[in-house]
Amino acid sequence: MMLDTGTLMVMSALVTILAGASFILNTSIQRIDLVSRLWTVAFTNGMLASLAYGFDAISPGLWVTVAVGNAAVTAAVGFVWAGCRAYNGRRPWLVVVVVVTVAVAAAVVVRGPEGGEWAGGWAMLAGVGLFALLAGVEGLTGQMRSRVNARLLAVVMLVIAGFYLARCAVFLLYGPYSDLFRAYFGTNLATFVTILFMISSSVAMTSLQVERSLSGANPLVRGGRRTFTLGVLASDTFEEGARDRIDRARRRSSSVALLLIRIDGLKEINTAFGRGTGDVALQTVATVLREVTPTSSILGRQDSSHFGVLVMVSEPQATREIAEAVLAEIVEARVEGTNDIRLSASIGVADSFTVPFDFDKLRDAALGALDRAREAGGNRVEAAVQTQAVPRRIDRSRMALD
Repeated sequence: MMLDTGTLMVMSALVTILAGASFILNTSIQRIDLVSRLWTVAFTNGMLASLAYGFDAISPGLWVTVAVGNAAVTAAVGFVWAGCRAYNGRRPWLVVVVVVTVAVAAAVVVRGPEGGEWAGGWAMLAGVGLFALLAGVEGLTGQMRSRVNARLLAVVMLVIAGFYLARCAVFLLYGPYSDLFRAYFGTNLATFVTILFMISSSVAMTSLQVERSLSGANPLVRGGRRTFTLGVLASDTFEEGARDRIDRARRRSSSVALLLIRIDGLKEINTAFGRGTGDVALQTVATVLREVTPTSSILGRQDSSHFGVLVMVSEPQATREIAEAVLAEIVEARVEGTNDIRLSASIGVADSFTVPFDFDKLRDAALGALDRAREAGGNRVEAAVQTQAVPRRIDRSRMALD
């Protein structure tokens, strides 16, 4: 049985509204933060786009509904990308989303009533394809790359990117009324793709938010925000403190190092002995960090399976010495309530002697080193590779104290 365009649009609107409402409801129960707000805006724009396109299918001829629909669907995917960047601890770059969305709407307005249903269509297709591509790439980097649901979301976004960029190319080369476009990239097929996208992305993004909530179990909540978990700072609070410390160190020409510590085989521990044992293992490592690292260090969670430590260092070799001391204590530590479990960890380090004074760059470099440590079998320390010359900094704060 073939469904007409109007019926498909109504179905798409219903699926979008249900998926969006489900995500918003689950997010409001679990955790309200920047990521959830950005993704909520994304789903809200998706619902708005479905309503606009559905109304246009039932009562065609109003170019305003086309402008609203094109802008809303572009903004929806753009805010998904912004949320992915925020999830990875990067700036969401909302200005880019707003500028592209306004440009897509303007492309319809310029054509006016004579533009028809495909007025400014190329701009919408290009905008959606670009943001989907960026979201897909973002989902495979940073903290998201260690999440199964993030990889699922990334695959979905990359498929959407390929489809919409191909639609844009055929649109520009042959036009929206060509047989090629109608057969392989027409509204009916695009609606099916949209329905699949909404269902899969809603499940993946909801699961990601639930995982973020669970990773901060037993926190101290202050002003509606999680500040402590397992005796160390929660991820958001750690990042704020680390950025401030790095900025002050840069202005005083001091040096800093970032350590990322991941417990080897934590997933296997959870599977074999239960999540409770895995939580005890996390607490054990958190205790080691509190006992071994310098008093001035900032300690925090980075995601559900690894920790971050920002320390002040006076020379390059001090970074590795601290990391190796941490690793040695983790190996010697006993997991309470068990007799057979001995922990090991992979540690990636980056410092301002080899990486510029920037939290994002230090974290990316440390993540790369952490990946190398894990690929080499774990239970080791790997340092970031120097990619550019960074001037050695003199610790003037000590000079001032002297």
